[in-house]
Amino acid sequence: MKMNKKICVLTYDTPHRKTHDLLLGLKGAAYNDVDVFAVEWKKRKNFVPLYPHRPPALWDTYPEKFCRNLGFNFAKIKNYDDISDHSEQTLFLVAGAGILPENFVENNMVINSHPGYLPYSRGLDSLKWSIYYGKPIGVTTHIASKECDAGLLIDKKLVPLFSWDTFHSVAYRQYEMEIKMLVEAVEKVDETPLVEISGNESKVFRRMPHRLELRLMGRFENMIGNVETINEDVPY
Repeated sequence: MKMNKKICVLTYDTPHRKTHDLLLGLKGAAYNDVDVFAVEWKKRKNFVPLYPHRPPALWDTYPEKFCRNLGFNFAKIKNYDDISDHSEQTLFLVAGAGILPENFVENNMVINSHPGYLPYSRGLDSLKWSIYYGKPIGVTTHIASKECDAGLLIDKKLVPLFSWDTFHSVAYRQYEMEIKMLVEAVEKVDETPLVEISGNESKVFRRMPHRLELRLMGRFENMIGNVETINEDVPY
């Protein structure tokens, strides 16, 4: 039985893989009353990594058309203050939103699915930094706070690792968990005792520079070299 919550998704007004997959996940989980709010995507000079680890969009489909096809509500907004629904029964799921204003985060229940095992890997390129420093590789869902990748813990899980893994198979497995756990968080937020994520004083990482990426694959191979279990049930 689905909880009596209003689900809103925050995203960019551009074709976006995480948004596509999250909306499909919500539909597949029988959430049919979903509002999607999209802010303008501002083009900027992006850092080009040596080893991309986030999957690109499969379809060149803007969120408005995607929502129309799924029967979801869509609104393009200039900023988050344009969203009028601030009731306690509203959940805002972050598909892609950049840095949210503090007042919006403090006055709403905003759920983020972070591709890192908090508090060890806050900020950007969490998978890469976790590998580089030998930290746990995982995914964390949490109610966001004004601090980066902090707030109230909903759930966190380690990404399974196997002796046959490549860097990109681990990255994609982590991404799939990120989407699934964000959909599951709609129910879990009411079922799980919410506690503060400890260790928020840990460093907030930025993009991994190329000079460190050059060492990344060697450290990944060392990490996988210590994995002994092969799980034949994983369909890869």
